[in-house]
Amino acid sequence: METTAVYIGDEPLKEVDEQVETLLSTVAGTIPLDRGLGIDDSFIDKPTEAARSLYVAEVAEKIPRYIPTLSVDSVNFTAAANGGKVTAKVVLTNA
Repeated sequence: METTAVYIGDEPLKEVDEQVETLLSTVAGTIPLDRGLGIDDSFIDKPTEAARSLYVAEVAEKIPRYIPTLSVDSVNFTAAANGGKVTAKVVLTNA
C-alpha cells in the first residue's frame, strides 16, 4: 500500500505523518523489540474483498494502539484501471 502526507487544513503535520507512514509501511513481526508494530501483510494473497476487510481491521486496530492521538475515520480504496493495484486512503481524525 502507498502512503501519502497527513494534512490538517493546508498544513502538513510532519511528526504525525512520519508516525503514520512508519506504522503503515512496516510489516508486523519485523521489529525485534515490538513484533506487533506494523501491519500484518497476510491479506496480500487473499481475494480482493477479504484483503480490504483485513487491511481495514489492521489499520483500525494499530493506529489507535500506536498513535493514540489519532483515530481512523474511514478507509477508502481505489483500484487501477488494469485491476492490478489497489490504493488505500486512510482518513484520520484527532482522538
